[in-house]
This record gives sequence, structure tokens and C-alpha cells, in this order.
Amino acid sequence: MALAITDITPSTGPQTGGTPIVITGTDLDDVTEVWIGGKRVQFTGTETEINTVTPASPVAGAAVVRLVTAIEYLDEPGGFTFTAVTAETLAAALARKFKVDVRAVGDSVWTALRGINSLTPGIDTTTQDDSDFDSDGWASTVKTMLGWNLAVGLIRKYGTLTNAYDPGQEILRNAADKFGTPGLVEVRWYDRDGGDEAYQGTASVQWEPAGGGPSDLDNVNVTLLGQGKRFDITNPAA
Repeated sequence: MALAITDITPSTGPQTGGTPIVITGTDLDDVTEVWIGGKRVQFTGTETEINTVTPASPVAGAAVVRLVTAIEYLDEPGGFTFTAVTAETLAAALARKFKVDVRAVGDSVWTALRGINSLTPGIDTTTQDDSDFDSDGWASTVKTMLGWNLAVGLIRKYGTLTNAYDPGQEILRNAADKFGTPGLVEVRWYDRDGGDEAYQGTASVQWEPAGGGPSDLDNVNVTLLGQGKRFDITNPAA
């Protein structure tokens, strides 16, 4: 029998590469090199089958698949077609995508925090200069510690039936002037549409009423200062 290609599956894939393909044929155990679109690729094979992965291609279109043995080579013109990758249309994300839940430390039930009109998650980074004589005069900095915080702007709101302030806001207000565990809350914030961003941690509470004049709303600036690690969590809205 002679070296031959009978099929390449799949025969198309993205220009970015990474498509697993199977080349079937005869005398394939004699193959020492596989080339796709002018690029050599790694492969495994038997007498009738070669398994490989397509490389990235600078251009879209049909590409030659070449098999090389010790004594010959076989070209399959158009053996694989690279398809152009079209840039996806992007839509702007909104700051209001985040939902926030709070609870007192030790409680099992989360309470939604309502009345939010601004939210700013923050990371505080501590660094140290680790420059040395071998850096050719260039400074070097290493990150040694992280801290997190969550700045929340609230509009004070109350129930029209109960005349009671939002329960989530009250959890924060009640913890703000306490020490120890009573002064801490657990908080989680996450993409309300089920996206990947979802975090949780324990924090102390700073509660600062904004004050104002006769025509102003009752606004409060809340800062949640992280106590220990901020955790990535499974999005509760997913």
C-alpha cells in the first residue's frame, strides 16, 4: 500500500487554531512530520489514523496539509480551511449590574441591600521595593499584601406600609457603632444577570450620613472595610 489521505475531519476551523483533527488514510505509521498551512504540528498516529491540532493561521482560507515520511511527502491541497474570526459586537456593561446582600456575622439568611445609588469595589495593594544590584538600575516592586473595601452610596428608604427602613440598610447602620463581632457584617456582591463576577467577605462598617438642605434626599455614604480575604463565590443569580 502507498501513503494516502482518505479523509480529514473536521476540515474547517477558526483561524485562531486549536481545532483537534483526525487524518485517516493508509501507511500513516511511516509519517514523521505533519504540516498544516506551512506550520509543523505535533501529532500521534497509527497506520490508518493521525491525531493533531491545527495551528493558528495568519490568513483565512484553504490550507495545504502535508505528510512527510523518510522518503516522500504527500500534499492535500485545501485539506483544511481556516475560517476568519469576526470580532464580536460589544455592548457596554452597566454599573448597576451589581446586587448586594448583607447579614450579621453568624446569621444564615442573606438580606438584600436596597436603595443603592453608587457602588465602588476597591482593592488596596501594599508593595515593597525589591530592587537589587542585578537590575541594571531599574527599580523593581513586589506585591506583599492585599486589602479590599466596598464603597456604597445609599438613599435612605422605608417601607410605605411598615414605615420601617430597609432591613439591609439597618443591618449596616446597627453594626457601624459596635465593636468586635457585633461591628462586623458579611457581604456579598454579584452580577444580578448571572455573570462571573461574584464576591463575598466579612467587613467592618463605616456609616456616614451625607446631610443636606431642605430639598435634598437623605443619603448615606457607607464604606465596608474588608476583614481578611475577599472570596470568589458561585454567583447566587446564576
